[in-house]
Amino acid sequence: MKYKAFISYSHADEAWGGWLQRSLERFRAPAALARALEADGASARLSPVFRDREDFPVAGSLNAAIQAALADSEYQIVLCSPNAAKSKWVNDEVKLFHKLHGPGRVFLVIVGGEPFASKIPGREAAECFPPALRFVLDENGEPTGEAAEPLAADAREEGDGKRYAMLKVAAGMLGVGLDDLVRRDAQRRARQAWTITGASMAGMAATIALSVFAVNKSNEATRLRGEAEDLIEFMLTDLKDRLEPVGRLDVLESVVDRAMDYYAGLDLKSLDDDALARRAKAMMQLGTIDYRRNHLTEAQKAYETAEAATAELLRRAPNNPDRIFDHAQNVFYVGEAAIRRYDRTTQEKQNNEYLRLAQRLMEIDGDNPRSQLELAYATNNLGNVRSEAGLYGEAVPFYEKSIEARARLLAANPDDDKLRRAYAYAISWYALTLLRLGEYRPAIDQLHKQLGVYGALAEIRSQDFLTLDAVVTAQRRLADAYSLVGDAEAAADANTKAEITAKALVERDAQNANWSINAAHIERESSIRCFNAGDIKAARAAADRSVAIVEGVLTDDAPQWYRTALGQSLAWRIELSADDAAASDIEQLDRLIAGAIESDVKDNAGFIANASRTLAQFARKRGDAQKARAYLDRAIRALEPVLDRIPAATKIDVAGLYLDAGAAEKSAPLFETLDALGTRRPDYLAIRQEYLKIAAK
Repeated sequence: MKYKAFISYSHADEAWGGWLQRSLERFRAPAALARALEADGASARLSPVFRDREDFPVAGSLNAAIQAALADSEYQIVLCSPNAAKSKWVNDEVKLFHKLHGPGRVFLVIVGGEPFASKIPGREAAECFPPALRFVLDENGEPTGEAAEPLAADAREEGDGKRYAMLKVAAGMLGVGLDDLVRRDAQRRARQAWTITGASMAGMAATIALSVFAVNKSNEATRLRGEAEDLIEFMLTDLKDRLEPVGRLDVLESVVDRAMDYYAGLDLKSLDDDALARRAKAMMQLGTIDYRRNHLTEAQKAYETAEAATAELLRRAPNNPDRIFDHAQNVFYVGEAAIRRYDRTTQEKQNNEYLRLAQRLMEIDGDNPRSQLELAYATNNLGNVRSEAGLYGEAVPFYEKSIEARARLLAANPDDDKLRRAYAYAISWYALTLLRLGEYRPAIDQLHKQLGVYGALAEIRSQDFLTLDAVVTAQRRLADAYSLVGDAEAAADANTKAEITAKALVERDAQNANWSINAAHIERESSIRCFNAGDIKAARAAADRSVAIVEGVLTDDAPQWYRTALGQSLAWRIELSADDAAASDIEQLDRLIAGAIESDVKDNAGFIANASRTLAQFARKRGDAQKARAYLDRAIRALEPVLDRIPAATKIDVAGLYLDAGAAEKSAPLFETLDALGTRRPDYLAIRQEYLKIAAK
């Protein structure tokens, strides 16, 4: 036979056809297996594979070239999807191949839709098998009316995945056992993974360098480049997914850098669409690493470069679900980088585009859990926009809808840790918004639910640092929530657990800025507890550690959130220092308050109020009443326009601010609200007592 296989597919699924052809033609059977096949006189290669690249005519029958290729192909592979099920040409190819070669030589690969959905009322449009595959065919390739029961590999992420599906087909074409082929292939790929991430990284570089060197040498160059592209694909998908929970940005960065080094040695004009998509994926991952390290300018550039690339790829193939998905990721991350800079206009534009892409993905690939999860993410984002704007009540329905969608996906795939994290993440946003609304007890329930969803992944021994990153935030918020209801014991317990988790994270990678900021917050809370317990020495030591941790990750490009964290730690250290506070701390805190007011008052309201009170108290102790009044007035002027959109806990700081400024009457509504919410945090009870004394006069 001239061809090892003939791929039948709808041209709407062209990206899948290109992937499978490349994968089969580049496939090399493991050495021992290849020797055994060749000893039996069989070939260990799966090339060449025929894939028609031209659109079929509007009418007529299969052209002569297609018929000849079918006749000269040893096997047929049918890419099954709703597009293929509706294609007259795919159906005719199946019938003709059966007529020419008989049964037993056709392999099916599902790339979309659902088998036998045509039998389910209301689901007919999701059918993925063409009619000729749903029935037993006679010797002329015509349906007999007897239902067939075809077996198919599922190349989608929620199915076998691309690699395993390809191996199923390869095993059938080679006539070998699937288990043996998979085991040997896994061993080979494990060796490759170790080469990439371990001490043999130089070997990986040599492989890539060899393929770049040979890029102009026709057949051999194509083979080497194909192998390099396969390794790049593995690095940016499977390996990245395995490394991310390890929690080391430097290891992730080395993997992505290898991929970028490979592409730097190539003429971008020579890359096909799949290679360009991989390069865009590498750029996005570089952006994420910079984002986590607080290098926002570099992150923004990387995200925007990736977004431009995937936009062009989507323009070329507007109905390709992979292209839509890839572009949606970059649209989302550009928006994430924007919100770090309080660029709400860009964030809103990106979120709207992300929602549009998620909805489009559902239109053309709605049965795919990946599409359903993207729509859930987009829905969650709509809640985030409202929550960040202080419209907490409006955000709740979006979170509830997102949680419901993710719960369904996890129930259908209970062993999928990615879905487990996604479900818990939606709960975390809901819990945070309840906390901001002052619904402390429901927030506590949701935080416990979030931690429960993680299960064993939430334990330090899991070494799943991707999950532990979310766990420490939940533990920290739980401590805050218990403190707000006056349960000091539960708050201390939650903070201790957070402290242990934060320590493990920072020890794992001190360069991860977000982990360090969480650790600084927890140290500050520990300092407050030590102070309340009368251990001033321990309180001051913890306060110093809190400041030092933030200073260690604070770059010139850091978001305001990190500067606010530094200000909170400095304010507490000044309070502890009493009259001995360093002049440099006072000056720096003053600048940080001014910066917070300039960037976004609402998001920094609690810090502005509390830190201004700290500076005013210090000025009074120095006998400078005028300066104290200036600190308080500046904060009040900034905060009053946003008082209807601040979190419940922030109202404690604002109430204290009014009392310090001698405006007890303005604090009255705040105390009424906080009392109604059941607020019992120790500092609140102290200023409430002060207010009651003033009100009684």
